[in-house]
Amino acid sequence: MKLLGRTFIVLFFSTFLMIGCDVNDDGFFQSSQVSPILSANVPDTMIIGESYSLEVTYQKDSDCHTFSNFDVLPQGDSLVFVRAVTLFTQASNCSQDALGELKELEFDNTFETNFTFKFLNDVDNEGEPVYIDKEVVVIE
Repeated sequence: MKLLGRTFIVLFFSTFLMIGCDVNDDGFFQSSQVSPILSANVPDTMIIGESYSLEVTYQKDSDCHTFSNFDVLPQGDSLVFVRAVTLFTQASNCSQDALGELKELEFDNTFETNFTFKFLNDVDNEGEPVYIDKEVVVIE
């Protein structure tokens, strides 16, 4: 009886394993990519500890691209690097019209001194990143 129970359990879990390993994915393909930031509306001054809603326009390469998130990386005590991340889902009917799309970026200012936002805009001919710089004066 114990052998029959163990056999049933092994077969039961093997069925789930076989179903979960189906390699026929119907051609579904999704990837993430960094999209250029075209413009950013940032206040000239910020107060320590306050939250701000920044208007950022990024380039949406096609209607098969959807916004994922902003990747925000403070560096040291005077720089904030920002890039837009989009998801691309493969489809046969993608419109290839590149459009600017506006999104809001919520930012909590923890800087005590003046700092600069560096929004990733492009990569130059030498492979170096090109940024849109927005300087912010911090007030108390």
